[in-house]
Amino acid sequence: MDSTRRQFVGSLGALSAASAQSQERAAARRPNVLFIISDQWSPLASDLAGTNRMLHTPAADSLAASGVRFGNAYCTFPLCSPSRVSLFSGRMPHETGVLKNVGSTVNLPPNSSALGELFAEAGYATGYFGKEHTGGVAYRGIQEFGNILFKGPGHMASGAVLDTVFTRDAIEFIRKPRHNPFFAVVSLINPHDIGTQPPRALLPGKSIVEICSAFDYQPGKYMHGYEFPPLVPNFNALSVSACPPTAEQAGWSEREWRRFLATYYLLMENTDWMIARLLATLRESGLEDNTLILFTADHGEQMGAHRRVGKEVFFQECTRVPLAISWKGFIKPGQVDNGSLVSGIDVLPTLCDYAGIRIPEGLPGRSIRPLLEKKNAPWREYLVAEINENRMLRSGRHKYMLYGREQPVEFLFDLENDPGETRDLAEDAGARPVLERSRDMLASWMKATGDRRLL
Repeated sequence: MDSTRRQFVGSLGALSAASAQSQERAAARRPNVLFIISDQWSPLASDLAGTNRMLHTPAADSLAASGVRFGNAYCTFPLCSPSRVSLFSGRMPHETGVLKNVGSTVNLPPNSSALGELFAEAGYATGYFGKEHTGGVAYRGIQEFGNILFKGPGHMASGAVLDTVFTRDAIEFIRKPRHNPFFAVVSLINPHDIGTQPPRALLPGKSIVEICSAFDYQPGKYMHGYEFPPLVPNFNALSVSACPPTAEQAGWSEREWRRFLATYYLLMENTDWMIARLLATLRESGLEDNTLILFTADHGEQMGAHRRVGKEVFFQECTRVPLAISWKGFIKPGQVDNGSLVSGIDVLPTLCDYAGIRIPEGLPGRSIRPLLEKKNAPWREYLVAEINENRMLRSGRHKYMLYGREQPVEFLFDLENDPGETRDLAEDAGARPVLERSRDMLASWMKATGDRRLL
């Protein structure tokens, strides 16, 4: 194994001893694990710190306050199925073969174990409640199913209808008396409803009351007296040639854009209410002290930035995801890590590490646990996300995007000075060294992970 591959694949040699000790400690006190997944939740709407005064998410905020929040967590692919397969397999989309929502064939490497399998083999009672959408990968090793949503062509059930059912079933599972710990996945649909019926329902001229009525929500409980929130600061930012606004979005008025954003916030607040019910169940059942909770999302939502909604672009609103992990009495509360670059492929190793389960070899991700327990723990210099043959590389303060294969187009953004990604530096002579370094890092990543889609 060459030095480049050692940098990315498996645990770092310097951390092997610490990882073994961590697993021994966790094995001595195996926690229950509650893995909560939201769909299409952008941390730029709610960063789990309560800084958006237009949005109220106390349950998600409490997870950050009781543990650690990562400010630079990214999905592997800003689309549901590819990202979710990464969460449950610990592998990048080019490894799993899942590059779209419908019609992909899962092609995991031989002898690969999914997250549920690893926990079931370790003696955990496993249950899955909610949207699956991984081609069966998330089901592997799951012993108990709730009302699980399947998605096929032409069908997407509403989270406004089903999320309460998923939450109810998960609560019943958590409350069951048992001698062994549980591993429960609660995969909520919302705020994904913003990507299906809301755009059509909102146009033309729906009021906030009509919006709430369409989703069976109570107006006034969520938007706190505001009519519609303001546009995001980078609404009028450049939209790179590889991802222009759709014709429908281009024709919206400012009020229609703000109405869309109001509905998105509404859906997020209702998702937060489901999370609050789960957390209350842990407290009421006396399980709070011995339950590890990890909250994340499969991808974000463009929210009107660059005059776009939806996903499948590399902008921050889509590729960044919330990631908070909490274990009362075990993980120091109130931590915020805005420096470490964390990926969806790190979720499986992290949960295994805390549960005292041996982390499979050959994975490109790693446990984030050393970041919480060891000062100046070594970590990755960059991470990569994918959209089919396109690649994004996030390193330090910069983001590099490479679109296309035959005639590739490059983009480079300085996120420290330009967080809204409004100024492309790819043609800037002063940024040439960063551009070349980004190219080299992406080439190294591709070599290390067997990614040949651009070679």
